[in-house]
Amino acid sequence: MLDLPCVVVAGGKSSRMGSDKALLPFGSFATLTQYQLDRHKNSFRSLHVSCKDRKKFDFEADFIEDTEEFCEFSPLVAIYSILLKLQTTVCILSVDTPFVTVAMYEKLSTCRDDFDVVVARSPFGSHQLCAIYSPAILPILKEQIEQNNHKIRNLLDRVKTKYVDFEDEEIFTNLNRPEDYAKANS
Repeated sequence: MLDLPCVVVAGGKSSRMGSDKALLPFGSFATLTQYQLDRHKNSFRSLHVSCKDRKKFDFEADFIEDTEEFCEFSPLVAIYSILLKLQTTVCILSVDTPFVTVAMYEKLSTCRDDFDVVVARSPFGSHQLCAIYSPAILPILKEQIEQNNHKIRNLLDRVKTKYVDFEDEEIFTNLNRPEDYAKANS
């Protein structure tokens, strides 16, 4: 078990999918969110779900709703809200990456002491929502959101960021489109 909290980010618009990814059935689970929670229930110090509004979920979990300070649908708003609430270094896991393992976070964790953010990177690219974030970035994060700059890459350029390379692209499979979801769910 990794001695860090993990937050499943499940508050996006899911515009490319056409329906809310967090609520799609996955495997034997009623929702992809429940799948992620069950898969990682013994992997982290604590497990949470980040969302705009917990009312969309019909199950119990430790929800972290986006702060009312910002109304945008943005991963930066989610990360800001998470760090503001937990006030500790945290593992961020996108709800739509169902094959990410705790071993990936363990590898990231070995690099976190000297960095504000540690991000997984594979041959396809970097995975900013498969990362570890420190609350030290809160002031810069807030400033960037207030400037209506919601690009995570811009944030990562402004803070001490470490990229950790992984060869296995499969664990970072992202369910953005209906065909991605169908393939992963089969």
